Amino acid sequence: MSQNVKILVVDDESRICESLTSLLGSHGYEIRTALSGMQAKQLIKDFRFDIALLDHVLPDMLGHELIDKIEGKNRYSRAIIMTGNASVDSAVTALRKGAYDYLRKPFEITELVKTVQNALSHLRLQKQNDTIQEKLAASKRHFQYLVHHSPDIIYTLNPDGCFTFVNQSMEAVVGLKADRIIGRHYSTIVGQNKAVRCRWIINERRTGNRAKQWNELKL
Repeated sequence: MSQNVKILVVDDESRICESLTSLLGSHGYEIRTALSGMQAKQLIKDFRFDIALLDHVLPDMLGHELIDKIEGKNRYSRAIIMTGNASVDSAVTALRKGAYDYLRKPFEITELVKTVQNALSHLRLQKQNDTIQEKLAASKRHFQYLVHHSPDIIYTLNPDGCFTFVNQSMEAVVGLKADRIIGRHYSTIVGQNKAVRCRWIINERRTGNRAKQWNELKL
């Protein structure tokens, strides 16, 4: 994955940009650098970055002001703030503005690499989770389509025998819209003279001791 990872380094010290380009480039990452917020904005406009290493104080803005633009171009991205200010307040501010993590200058090489790797792992987990959620949503939509377009009446009852769900076939077969049935007792559509038999059929299905494979009721 490292060969496809694009990292943006924004720092007003060219020496730091060069060092990070060499260091992170040796791990297979593609690096772009900017010496100011305006230069960074142009790169963000032209490229989609996975990781952004942002100096907290730039000549023309604060580093965290770029986070929204980076994530707006690629929601699967993480920003890491680099700060020479060791105060906790500046770090907390950056995290509140959406930064994934922060590094205090001067930082160790191993600390930098580990932080980048952790951010990438977090991104992978987010992508995997989103993929799972999308598949579940698609499966749910497919199931709902099958249920609502079934020619048979499909319904659910609560323990009191009241409807909690009916599909569209209820209106086609009985002539009653769902909002007139939800919350009402099933005897509403079978009639009082069939209520005893209907109760026996439903309870039989609940117990699992089925005397018949199917039953018919006139609605």
